Amino acid sequence: MRDLLRLRSAGFRFRGSPRAVLESVDLTIREGDRILIRGPSGSGKSTLLLLMAGLAPEYVSGVLSGTVERLYRSMGVVLQNPEAQIITPTVEEEIAFSLENDGMPASAIRARTAEILDRLGISHLAKRHPLSLSGGECQRVSLASALAREPEILFLDEPTAYLDPDSSGAFFEALRILPERTAVVVVEHRIEAAAAFCARAWEVVPGGGLVSSDFRTYPLPEGSRTGSANPSVGIGLEDPADLPGLPSAAVPTATEAAGLGTSASAPTAPPALEVRGLGHSFEGLSPLFRNIDLTVPSGRIAALTGPSGCGKTTMLAGIARILNPGSGSIRIAGRDSASMNPRDFHSALLYIPQNPEHMFVAETVRAELGLSGSAAFESAERYGLDGLLDRNPYRLSEGEKRRLNLCIALAERRPLYLLDEPTYGLDDTARSALVRDLGALAESGAGVLFVSHDEEFVFAVSDTVYRMRDGAVRPEESCHAGALKSA
Repeated sequence: MRDLLRLRSAGFRFRGSPRAVLESVDLTIREGDRILIRGPSGSGKSTLLLLMAGLAPEYVSGVLSGTVERLYRSMGVVLQNPEAQIITPTVEEEIAFSLENDGMPASAIRARTAEILDRLGISHLAKRHPLSLSGGECQRVSLASALAREPEILFLDEPTAYLDPDSSGAFFEALRILPERTAVVVVEHRIEAAAAFCARAWEVVPGGGLVSSDFRTYPLPEGSRTGSANPSVGIGLEDPADLPGLPSAAVPTATEAAGLGTSASAPTAPPALEVRGLGHSFEGLSPLFRNIDLTVPSGRIAALTGPSGCGKTTMLAGIARILNPGSGSIRIAGRDSASMNPRDFHSALLYIPQNPEHMFVAETVRAELGLSGSAAFESAERYGLDGLLDRNPYRLSEGEKRRLNLCIALAERRPLYLLDEPTYGLDDTARSALVRDLGALAESGAGVLFVSHDEEFVFAVSDTVYRMRDGAVRPEESCHAGALKSA
């Protein structure tokens, strides 16, 4: 097998930053390698991938030290934020575009596009506009575009971040269509699905170095377990009370999971959110969901789960008035949201979107935090952002961007919080902090509704789990409540 990539004493420092993100990295990637790269949020994993893919420093401004020899003739990349690399008006055109750039004849492009859509199970999305897709669907489209070119090496940055567990497994299973000689490099926090695909693992360690390990002896990260799934919510934990890196889940409420008391306001306050008969459909398409009923009591935390593309993000955005909510009624803290003026409405809820960048308005982390007051700076220390105050928010890693979102949002006080994939890009330390912060919000009397594919997080923090499938939502008992009853 020939070498495809060599890094020798390689390092990288973002322009304007006094500290190198990566230092003294030595690695070789050969044909057929299947590699996992992991490490704490902000450690430099994504920067290393950009360096290997030739996107840094060519397109990401910075200073390179050492040598990087890119010996591959073709490569594919799936970025952390899939929306950032989709540029055409339909899914099939997105896949065809990469083939056009390679000079492939039109007839071959049509055949190859149809083939890759079919092999990845997304033929039904061919005519869809990318803006109408879920985050998980966008990731699969980005993968299809990369695979269509049959690259010698494929770089994947958090490719399952927006996927449910079944879709995560299917994602890596789809990679098996690649020729054996194709090398694959995967950056992941959630390694369970990647573990069955990758053969070796590297970890980016503090200081920007890289440690290689035999994957067969490489430990799963804290918070990761495999075993028989609980049939009610599908979390594969061997012991419901054993959740390393997070507070004990075998408790009746999320506030108690966070080490807090029961909210006194929960029994008497009106529900933080009441949804009745909610429905939505995109123009020209069948209804995405209809007749949805959902309640989040004040002082309680509810999770909305379900397969990728089923409508979870659309529903959350509809409640937040980012999208037209469609049919039905929405009441927030006892008030009909349709009758609320914009000032009152935005004083009643706080929405954290799936894409962290959609919340940024300032040029530095310090300025972003300053808009939310001293509580945000206190959160920044807890979430490990205190050393990044002078960085541009858009230059942070995806995990750091999400942590900044949380510091900004959770410093505000609202009756209702809506969070879309809040654990995206977070390592175990940040996830633990988030469990406690959401518990504190519930203790204060607020209601929380969050969308997530992170089943261990859902297990640890939720009082109620709503599962969306086939256009309907049904409530399910939270895992920790069920564990307590069976104890």
